[in-house]
Amino acid sequence: MHSFGMTDRYLILSEFPLVVNPINLRLSGRPFIENYKWDPSRGLRFLIIDKDTGKILRTAVTRPLFGFHHVNAYEEDNHVIADVITFKDQTIISELYLDCLRSGAPLKAISSLTRFKIPLGESQPISSETLGEGFELPQINGTACTGKPYRFMWGTGIKTEGGFADRIVKFDLHSRETIEWRKENAYPGEAVFVAAPAAKSEDDGVLLSVVLDAARQHSYLLILDAKTLAELARAEIPHHIPFGFHGNFYAKSQLNS
Repeated sequence: MHSFGMTDRYLILSEFPLVVNPINLRLSGRPFIENYKWDPSRGLRFLIIDKDTGKILRTAVTRPLFGFHHVNAYEEDNHVIADVITFKDQTIISELYLDCLRSGAPLKAISSLTRFKIPLGESQPISSETLGEGFELPQINGTACTGKPYRFMWGTGIKTEGGFADRIVKFDLHSRETIEWRKENAYPGEAVFVAAPAAKSEDDGVLLSVVLDAARQHSYLLILDAKTLAELARAEIPHHIPFGFHGNFYAKSQLNS
């Protein structure tokens, strides 16, 4: 369990069917992740937890899927809506091993942005739909939209025929349209959304991403307009920076507090 969702009243935990025996973890002598086993019979379990009391209000099970990142969640008509980046199984883990990445072979595990509609009534089943494909490291306007209905998601993109993340994408959940920023031999890290100081809309702000220029073997901080993904500026660095999965933006006032 790498991340979780949150609405005004609830926490949403997702138990993917990738499980481990603690004794094996301690005694096997194998790398940590190699002790985990895929058990599709468990399905994907969602736990809905009341934030005030800590009580589990519902455990709901749907078809087996794997994932790392929740995007957002909110409440609607006695349901919890949970948007999660999912994979059909755990294959993505082995495909992220260094020997696989160095081989240049295309990734076969393609992600889906999946929307789960979880009824708060105990006997009602979960429904789900695929909103889009090929996204990871999702970001939203967290200050304005965490736990609330929202429209835009930003992330890194992977071409649907497989490959390493080579673009920054903006996905409109209403129209299901995608726009992207991409440059030859450029491999971006997580695109961190920073809202404009007096933002007038959900996507009024900029994106910050550390990008590897593979041809020149150095990195740069990229600044994009969050509305259009037009490049506004970049700060060149005279060497490469190792890939990192996540980042944050801190205003000067936050650094001094």
